[in-house]
Amino acid sequence: MSRPSKPIQLYIAKGNPNRLTKSEIKRREEDEIKLGAKNMKCPSYVKNDAPAFAKWKEIIKIYKDIDFVSSGDVDLLGMYCMSHSQYLRLMDQQRRIDRFEANYSKLEEYFDAELLEGLDAFFKFGPVMQLEAAINKKMDMLIKMEDRLFLSPLSKVKNIPKKEVKKEDPLANKGFGNV
Repeated sequence: MSRPSKPIQLYIAKGNPNRLTKSEIKRREEDEIKLGAKNMKCPSYVKNDAPAFAKWKEIIKIYKDIDFVSSGDVDLLGMYCMSHSQYLRLMDQQRRIDRFEANYSKLEEYFDAELLEGLDAFFKFGPVMQLEAAINKKMDMLIKMEDRLFLSPLSKVKNIPKKEVKKEDPLANKGFGNV
């Protein structure tokens, strides 16, 4: 059973370990399957959402000189942009809830102060906890998509090919050749 072949760009990035010739490299580049075209059209659902469309334009600027992103990746980029927009909306809702102050002055003559404090906590902290859970889920989704799309600094660092360490010949210093 044979191993699946790696893309030629990955071979070149790792220093051409199989010592392929220029003609072999060229032949393999021509034979590789390219999914989609270089131009990426923004989906309509992203265009209709202003924060998502702003994120789309930012990402397209990052990817303009990169060869491995194509129109086949439009859906994943669109999902990332929409998730980012939803995350921003959730954060805005959290800021509004944090600024909210309930006014129970009209109810003070009818209810005990402890009951009013309990009502305040119930109506304020329940939704806050649900909102924080939604924000954390959305943030986890964004982090995973950023790793797949090479948008986070950590994923960019992980993608850099490691340089091979040249082994020194211990006998070379003593006048012997590479024997």
